Amino acid sequence: MTFGQRFKQLRIEKNLTQQELAEDFNKIYGHNFAKSSISQYENDKRKPETEALKHFSLYFNVSIDYLLGVSNDRKLSVLKENDKLDDEFINAANSFFKDENITRDKKDELFKEISRLYFESLK
Repeated sequence: MTFGQRFKQLRIEKNLTQQELAEDFNKIYGHNFAKSSISQYENDKRKPETEALKHFSLYFNVSIDYLLGVSNDRKLSVLKENDKLDDEFINAANSFFKDENITRDKKDELFKEISRLYFESLK
C-alpha cells in the first residue's frame, strides 16, 4: 500500500471528510493544511514533511513505518519499545480524555503537550 492509500484509509476509519481532517489536525498540531493538501496526500501527489509525518503518526495512532507502507504493524514504536508503560499514567490519561466535563480544547492542549514532550525526548 502507498502512503496515500494508507492515509486515506486512516481518515475514513476516523469517519472524517478531508475538510474535517484538515481542520481537526490543524487545530491540534498548529499546521495550516487545506482540504486540497489532504487530497494530494491521498492521491500520492504530495508527501508530508518530517514534522507533519510525525504528527500524522500521532494523530492516527500508528507508526511512521505503517504510514509509509514500510510495515503492516500499526503500533507506535514507543509502545513496542516499552511494553511496561506506567499503568497509573495510562489510567489517568484515559480518565482525562473520557471525561465529558473537560472541553475538547483542553484535551487537545494536553495531547499536543504530551506529543511535544515525546518528540523532544527523541532528540
